[in-house]
Amino acid sequence: MKTPPHNHAISIGPVELGTLPRIAVPLVDRELGEIQSALRWADIVELRVDMCDATDESAVAESCRKAAATAPLLVTVRSHDQGGAIELDDQRRLALYEAAMPHADAVDVELRSPIRDAVLERARSRGVTTIVSHHDFAATPDRDELDALVAEARQVDADIAKLAATANDAGDRNRLLDVLRANRERAMIVIAMGAHGAASRVFFPLCGSVLTYGFLHDSVAPGQLSIRELRAELARYCPGLKASRDG
Repeated sequence: MKTPPHNHAISIGPVELGTLPRIAVPLVDRELGEIQSALRWADIVELRVDMCDATDESAVAESCRKAAATAPLLVTVRSHDQGGAIELDDQRRLALYEAAMPHADAVDVELRSPIRDAVLERARSRGVTTIVSHHDFAATPDRDELDALVAEARQVDADIAKLAATANDAGDRNRLLDVLRANRERAMIVIAMGAHGAASRVFFPLCGSVLTYGFLHDSVAPGQLSIRELRAELARYCPGLKASRDG
């Protein structure tokens, strides 16, 4: 059984969060042979189970086993209404999380998902780091709604709260940054999606967002940068971070 992370040092596998900007790269089953290449620039692999070619429990368990043998592993089975590639009913998604859990270092489940509590309970029993997330692909909620989302995440006592919203202008991006700054005592991932939010992939981690996401080949979210571009930009502004992990 993995050791549950302490409040003062949340980790995904051996990767401690909150000390330096950390990069996760979303991958699917057909890309697992490229993990070593991806780890030149990324710190963590996120297996996007909802985007995999094979989504039966045994195949997902095997994909997770392969990924975890090489990299710290975050597992996400995203719901369709929160950006998932395919529509899976809640019980099927829960079964896929259960298949992945023995190999996962962290899991990401939607804050307002009916299976949230079940996923969190199973993750905690194994010492797996927990992320609860909320995505808005149309707009950025107003400040009251953003604060309510943060409060909900605190109530369920996940290790990390993730907020990703579409920035339609600079004001939206700045509002998300204000929420990040106001909640620095808790581990958060905050992302402004879209053209107005692309820069947030770099400077939000420099302001305390514990994880940012970049793609290996193709973007899976609006405004995403490649992991190579992302690491180069972070290294430009963050002393101690190299432009590649092997360089």
